[in-house]
Amino acid sequence: MSLKMAEERPFLNEEGRVNRVAAHWIKWCVLSIALAVFLFSTYKIVAYVNAGSENKKTYAEIRELYVAGPPKVTQTTLVTSTYQPFSSDDDLHNEQVLPEKKPNPKFLELLKQNAEIVGWIKINSTKIDYPVTQTKDNEFYLDNDVNKVKNPAGSIFMDYRNLADGPNRNIIIYGHDMRTGAMFANLLGYQSKWNFDNKSIIEFDTLYADEKWQIFSAYTTDSQFDYIKTDFRTDVEYLAFLKTIQAKSIHSTSIELTETDTIITLSTCSAASKDARFVVHAKLIKEEL
Repeated sequence: MSLKMAEERPFLNEEGRVNRVAAHWIKWCVLSIALAVFLFSTYKIVAYVNAGSENKKTYAEIRELYVAGPPKVTQTTLVTSTYQPFSSDDDLHNEQVLPEKKPNPKFLELLKQNAEIVGWIKINSTKIDYPVTQTKDNEFYLDNDVNKVKNPAGSIFMDYRNLADGPNRNIIIYGHDMRTGAMFANLLGYQSKWNFDNKSIIEFDTLYADEKWQIFSAYTTDSQFDYIKTDFRTDVEYLAFLKTIQAKSIHSTSIELTETDTIITLSTCSAASKDARFVVHAKLIKEEL
């Protein structure tokens, strides 16, 4: 019996040693993976915080330019008019050439920063107070700021299908729902009836007009619903669209919509699901003649 045990003991010792080595390697691998995950997570958090800080600084600087407006014109900077009356040799039958639209002076300094700025959007009592950009697609400004610098917060931007100088029936503007509360994060506040009723005016100034818009609908949807439609073949089709988006609102309103109305659509992400979007619609407040 003792001889048999003596013969088995080396085998048992060898098995124990192998198990200890295996356990050591497993422990080392687990710790290495955990450390790698920790370092990567730390890096991502630091990068996100830094990006948020840069984003805040960028828009604070551009906001100062917008509020300050253009430098005051002095006598030495006046530009002589290039207008010349028709001469007798002019062909008066030619189509009249209309003067080029000139942007609102308060945008001049902004356009020096980025010629793709097409407006400014602001909602009082929220953090929404940003320039609006537009380019040839809806991808670039998802991760590039107003200065065209890479930043996960991106820029507030207008759908490429809209015309910056009009006419439009549905102006669509996009922005990220940032955890810092920046960009279009405050749109989610319109899930509250109080905000819907008391922060109902959107100021959206284009390069050529200062305009106010009355919110009439807010809801969560997904990409399957075409709330970003811009092309309407008939007034009947457009009016049906207006009634649909008003009916989808989580809050009721007595605002009347007609086929002559122009609307603005603000869109951001929603935590409801990966494909969810939170949408706010408003109609242009027409000036009384």
